[in-house]
Amino acid sequence: MLNLSRMRLLHELSVLGTISAVAEAVHLTRPAVSQQLSLLEDELDTILIERSGRGVQLTPAGRRLVARATALFEMVEDIEAEVAAANVEVSGEVRLSAFGSLASSIVPTAIKSLLDEHPQLLVNFTELEPSEGLRAAAAKQTDIAIVDDLVSAETLANALEFHPLCVDHFDAVVSSGHKLAGRRTIQLSDLAHERWALNQSAATYHSFLMNACFAGGFTPKVTTSSRNMAVTLEMVRTGCTVAVLPRLALRQAEKDSDFAVLPIEPVLNRRVFVALPKGTAKRPAVAAVLDALRVSAAEL
Repeated sequence: MLNLSRMRLLHELSVLGTISAVAEAVHLTRPAVSQQLSLLEDELDTILIERSGRGVQLTPAGRRLVARATALFEMVEDIEAEVAAANVEVSGEVRLSAFGSLASSIVPTAIKSLLDEHPQLLVNFTELEPSEGLRAAAAKQTDIAIVDDLVSAETLANALEFHPLCVDHFDAVVSSGHKLAGRRTIQLSDLAHERWALNQSAATYHSFLMNACFAGGFTPKVTTSSRNMAVTLEMVRTGCTVAVLPRLALRQAEKDSDFAVLPIEPVLNRRVFVALPKGTAKRPAVAAVLDALRVSAAEL
């Protein structure tokens, strides 16, 4: 009889790519994961994995098994959702991830409403970049990942379902004493000769803005790169740099007289989605978190 736990390990290997990554995700040692996958091969009397350079890859038989197992896991999710729906009180644990601007805007409001409405529900939050969140959701390391359309999800589409959440615009932010501060709108090319703060570690965000600048006929002069939004805004406040940031991350800056937040024309935006393993949206706890996120996004 097939062992579901071992099949899940094979599914995670198809998403994460290495046995070491799977071991870290499921809190097992690398030898333990390798042993379980070997036992699965013995159960099926079929080679599922083969060495490829320093890593491994699934054989055609392994890929076929993962494709069939995806539907099986969806059925298991349906059964669990039906059992959970019988409970009057929404309870349990939901793991949620989101990237920076959503983590500082929509997520806190949603979690606060969940604490008030469902005190038996535990929401564990982790900040992850969209690409990381997609992989975590596909590997079931997180139950809900907030992601954007700047990163491709095509290779994980069979394992995930997507729900639209909102559209986030990008605005320029300069110090209140900057020569552009009095403008109602600007073009991206108006920032061509400025010093920029741009988080180069957020690969998709960085590429998106660089391509937008190239389309505007210039290459931005990046003098500050920080993962910390507070550092970026302080550099702008003091006049050291300008920045182009998601509007959702600028709610406080808009209220601060030290900053001028300027809409960009033509509009730069991205669509924001919720990604989660197929079938899990039926779980009452997950459905409650999705509803709270939608309400929070609509209010902002």
